[in-house]
Amino acid sequence: MTDTLARPDSIITVERWNACWGNRDLEGMKAIAADDFIQWHATVRKNLTKDEEFAMLVEALKVMQIEFKDIRLTAMGGDAVLQECLGDIVIEGAGTRTDVPFAMVFHTRGQQITRCDEYMDGMSLPPINFTPTD
Repeated sequence: MTDTLARPDSIITVERWNACWGNRDLEGMKAIAADDFIQWHATVRKNLTKDEEFAMLVEALKVMQIEFKDIRLTAMGGDAVLQECLGDIVIEGAGTRTDVPFAMVFHTRGQQITRCDEYMDGMSLPPINFTPTD
């Protein structure tokens, strides 16, 4: 049995976020995201606010499925967590990619996520564009 008291809140928070993502529970993710949450996407090199991120996710999940697997979490200083994983991505009408490497750096405050910097090779994705434009 794992002693949850020995794990930092930052790791527990990211595990909760991942569980919500796995269940496509956007409302659960919104509750974990702080009001000042920022999502940075390497593919578009843009910070998205909480509202922009979740609006994009609603649209994206209409035609896209992403399953993260082989998730490794590493607690870092300053309540940050490094997540390394692989993603299997299916986009209706655009194709499928498997084992796409992802790295995410989550920043937490208490039991909320304040920022997620997501790194992956955008060229490894099927063509898709759900992010807001300037």
